[in-house]
Amino acid sequence: MQRAVCRAALVWLGLLRGSEAAACQEGGTCSTAGDEPVEDLGLLQARKSSSGEDRYWPHFDTTPDYLNITARIAGAGKNPGSKSDNYYLVISDSGGCGGCGSCCDTQKRVAEQMRQYVANRKRQHAHSQLLFVLVGGDNFYWNGASPGRFHRTWLDVYGPELTSVPWFAVLGNHDYGNDDHTAGCPDVRPRFTCDDSNLHTPACGGARPYSTHPQGYNSNAFDADKGGSDGEARKNWVQPDYTYYYSIPELDFELLAIDWNVYQFNAMGGNGFCWNCGAHRLAQHCGGTHNLRRAMQKVTDASTLLLESRMRAAEAKNVAIISHYPSWFQNNINLRTKFHEGMPEHKREAAKIFNFYGHTHVQRCEGRAASGECLDFLTGAAGGCCGRGAVPAGFAALSWNDETGDQVVECFEGHECTLARYSSRRDFEEDNTEDVCTHTVDDARCANFTQ
Repeated sequence: MQRAVCRAALVWLGLLRGSEAAACQEGGTCSTAGDEPVEDLGLLQARKSSSGEDRYWPHFDTTPDYLNITARIAGAGKNPGSKSDNYYLVISDSGGCGGCGSCCDTQKRVAEQMRQYVANRKRQHAHSQLLFVLVGGDNFYWNGASPGRFHRTWLDVYGPELTSVPWFAVLGNHDYGNDDHTAGCPDVRPRFTCDDSNLHTPACGGARPYSTHPQGYNSNAFDADKGGSDGEARKNWVQPDYTYYYSIPELDFELLAIDWNVYQFNAMGGNGFCWNCGAHRLAQHCGGTHNLRRAMQKVTDASTLLLESRMRAAEAKNVAIISHYPSWFQNNINLRTKFHEGMPEHKREAAKIFNFYGHTHVQRCEGRAASGECLDFLTGAAGGCCGRGAVPAGFAALSWNDETGDQVVECFEGHECTLARYSSRRDFEEDNTEDVCTHTVDDARCANFTQ
């Protein structure tokens, strides 16, 4: 039997306490004035760890558009222009410079293509407005973000205009590596902790925190106010947690960031945990691979809970999901399909869900709407790995339809957003197979290639 439990998930998340929590847990409907009953969330409750509180608690601000992206939206308020003047870009597997030296040239060429796209769009649309960039993991080859990498791999490569807007990011398998070796087990000697002493600070969820339970943090990649590297310089790199969501009501838009890296556990750091492999120090910090796997599973469970709670809420018709892996690397689970099927039935037809990921270093549409428009974007060729042979390279560009308010594909696999080949003067490159195969199982040239 199903019952109305639209607030029961909040009890489990620790956002509802005292008498309110007790009423829900005793089997009441848990609805209050204005609440709309939703499908039974028992499957979310079932995912609670057998050890009760021993789970991962993401901390981020759920306040709609707390970064005030709306202030720059063309056509919003008194801003000139229209919805179609606004757009966002998506890349994955981008972080070659500062890590994969032989890949840096490719990353820079994709970055230049992005800058040209922004400039061309401005010439064509007087009120063109780049709102944000989405980044799908493997942001820092070979082994994660070390101090200084936000300069060498991001600011210095993409330049001031592109990095002046928010970049929303998730981690990939290479980001869980020796250069950020404490990222895998955040509760082991954390450098920062969210708890009752700093509740409602920007680092721990601001005005509307997603969680209130204590949680440690220990990654160079996360926001600087959670102990991340490079301080104020990386302020527009937005990575408050492993998993989070961000909404922009003005565009009827919601972003979901999902971390399912445990599905490719043995590829952490690029090539695993042997004494000279990319994630050896990661396992060492955790006290062994068993502890690391357990910690990463908790992050995956938290990501799944977030996905399932947001699909039931279905507060925005335009949804973008960023994660690192194609479905065939995660038990053939397509995150877009999962989200759509879990939405209230009466909201499914109007929903426009885009699913972005990388890991495989190509640009390819892997799922389309009946209209032919791409919905599942494999956009893993932003130049981080593994040399000039990884072409076509590029990015995706998405905008909005003025009449319907739907997000739409503006460019993917097209010549304006794709680096199809190198000029004949620079086609030749030194063979970098040895360098690449020493650090990754992701390249088809390598004997250890894992598909």
